[in-house]
Amino acid sequence: MSKPIIESVREFIMKFPKLKDGALLVDFLENSPIAYTVEPVPCSPVYKKYIDGSCIKQFLFLFASRESYSDDVNQCIENLAFYDDFEDWIYAQSYNENLPVLSGNRTAVGLEVLTRSYQLYADTNTARYQIQLRLIYEEE
Repeated sequence: MSKPIIESVREFIMKFPKLKDGALLVDFLENSPIAYTVEPVPCSPVYKKYIDGSCIKQFLFLFASRESYSDDVNQCIENLAFYDDFEDWIYAQSYNENLPVLSGNRTAVGLEVLTRSYQLYADTNTARYQIQLRLIYEEE
């Protein structure tokens, strides 16, 4: 049995050197900062279909975090700067073909940032920030 793609994505993102003390969970984000999660996003698994019936597949996911939040401008800038660094790291990893290692008959061929980071919602002390990505892979 092959390992789920989300597990490979989680292992890959855990290598991001600026992850803070929070744990990187799957499909669950704790209510207190600093916490991280990767969550699958519904989509068609087929990215590109060829005339011979073969195809390239995709796996869409979110990387999200719970961060401290207030009206302090420096805190908000720091939160967004973390995601700028994460986005730069993703681009560098993809450019250098350092991609998630998939199991079974799957091979990663690309990793893309689909949306810039944004704050999804906030309360008086914390905010959820997220960024959407796409893993492109071949499956034989």
